Amino acid sequence: MSQQIKYIRFLLKYPVYKFFKQRNKYISNQSFLIIASILVAIVVAFAAILLKAGIHWLESVLLNKSFLELRYQYLIYPVVGIVLSLVFIRYVFRLKHFEKGLASIIYRINYKKGNIDEHHTYAHMVSSAFTVSLGGSVGVEAPIAITGSAIGSNLAKRLFLSDNDRNLLLACGASAGISAIFNTPIGGVIFALEVLLRRVNISAFVPLLIASATAAVISNIFYQGQLIVFSAKPWEPASVPFYALFAVLCGLISVYTIWVIYGIENKFNNRHQKFLIAIFQGFIVGGLILFSPLLYGEGYFVINQILNGTFDTFMKDIALQSDFGYQVVFLSFVFITLLLKPIAAALTVSSGGNGGIFAPSLFIGALLGLLFARLVNISGIAELNELNFVVIGMAGVLSGVLSAPLTGIFMIAEAAGGYTLFVPLMIVSAGSFFVTRLIEPNSIYTKKLASNGLLQKAPELEVLNELSVRAILETDFPSFRPDDSLRRVTEVVSGTRRNVFPVVKRNGNFIGLLTMGHLRAYIFKQELYDKIKVSEILVQDIITADINDTLSDLMQQYEQYPEVFYIPVLDQDKYLGFISKSTFLNKYKELMKEWSEKQPI
Repeated sequence: MSQQIKYIRFLLKYPVYKFFKQRNKYISNQSFLIIASILVAIVVAFAAILLKAGIHWLESVLLNKSFLELRYQYLIYPVVGIVLSLVFIRYVFRLKHFEKGLASIIYRINYKKGNIDEHHTYAHMVSSAFTVSLGGSVGVEAPIAITGSAIGSNLAKRLFLSDNDRNLLLACGASAGISAIFNTPIGGVIFALEVLLRRVNISAFVPLLIASATAAVISNIFYQGQLIVFSAKPWEPASVPFYALFAVLCGLISVYTIWVIYGIENKFNNRHQKFLIAIFQGFIVGGLILFSPLLYGEGYFVINQILNGTFDTFMKDIALQSDFGYQVVFLSFVFITLLLKPIAAALTVSSGGNGGIFAPSLFIGALLGLLFARLVNISGIAELNELNFVVIGMAGVLSGVLSAPLTGIFMIAEAAGGYTLFVPLMIVSAGSFFVTRLIEPNSIYTKKLASNGLLQKAPELEVLNELSVRAILETDFPSFRPDDSLRRVTEVVSGTRRNVFPVVKRNGNFIGLLTMGHLRAYIFKQELYDKIKVSEILVQDIITADINDTLSDLMQQYEQYPEVFYIPVLDQDKYLGFISKSTFLNKYKELMKEWSEKQPI
């Protein structure tokens, strides 16, 4: 303990510590946030480069440039990757509980003030690298976004930033990670705003933009590889009806993807990190990849094979081994593969591997676009540009699955090298988002939170959970015994401003109440004053609250029973006081005002 005290005293004397603790004397908070966002972006960009380069190097060693060739090693690779991921999580990092997926980050932003454990700054990189490079059918965008968020959150703690500034720096880290991985600085910013942050003001855009741009610059300098290589061709106005129809298909496939991934992860999740379960599910993933090698890893190689025109060569090799025609084999194989992708992705993650649904969404969208355009072209109804639909399909499914249409539009527009397809991207992304939300109200990230009851209330209403009803309890209500006469009641109520009165036993137990509205039928009949007892006229069917209830619980009571204005508060059966609706609403307005002043809006 003495060593810890000495260390704390040392830190208190340390100039850097003092500077950050008292930085407002030397630099404005906005300028400091910009500097901090650059620091976060630099660290996250190098982390993304390291992850991306490591995965590609390991894939080049394992795949030997025969990615689409049927190889029986594909049955083993995913198992090895998932097991290695678990080994590092359990025995190297010694983590008993390891949160995966951006749902955990959204939860921490909205309910935990952006606090993210330090191990998230490195554990996701290692575990996702093993998982993806060895065939796990997921992407690394979510892990790098979580890594960036954790870096931003932990740096904010060390720089003594406020809760709101911590959330902003967290978003800067996520934005930088997406920007560095995809080389899409605008897409990175919009992703952070649309998926992670609920509210943001204009001043918050500057750190986000600078962080995303910084990460993109560093990524271009040190790692110039593009995940998607494509030069868009102009779109034809006559294709608009087909884009509209395609938007509906993207929405339906997005719903399918959300339901399949949520269902499998929820039912088969390897929560206790058991190796036998990981191996079993890993072999299922390997079997799916053995059936369709297209399912191996992220899927960007397949997307680029489609975009550069070499995908049909692989399909023709398969068709030669079949008794059916080329187009039948092509269409069937592509359709089955895109349906299997979310299954493979969910099994990869639920078994113990680490990765996200970002890349699988793009993969599914690309195959759906190719399938749709090829079907239309074969039918002779129209002549569609297949590659344009491939690219637009990526945006459509991404928009539906992530519930982020702007992210889908701008990210794919940037990745495709321009805004030539901006109008079709808008049509398909918006249409897919609408259809998806019409059927499934939650995104892939928020569905788990919703199922756990964490999205029933807006985050701002969580301030009501921090206070109990004791904070607004009123106790100056005259009380009566069941055997009190009506005469005593009239004597008491004539001298008070209250219009509701508790009726309690001698031991303090609450049994009912009297109201002025109810007493009016008797109060002017003096001949009844000595004949009627309180027990004869009290109201017993009463809504009550417990002293340990929160103001959030109280709000539910008032919402459920809008005609109730006073709620008696009990400790077990003992009467303690009343909560009035007017007092509650005044407290609620006060809390909301305090909350809103702390928000970046």
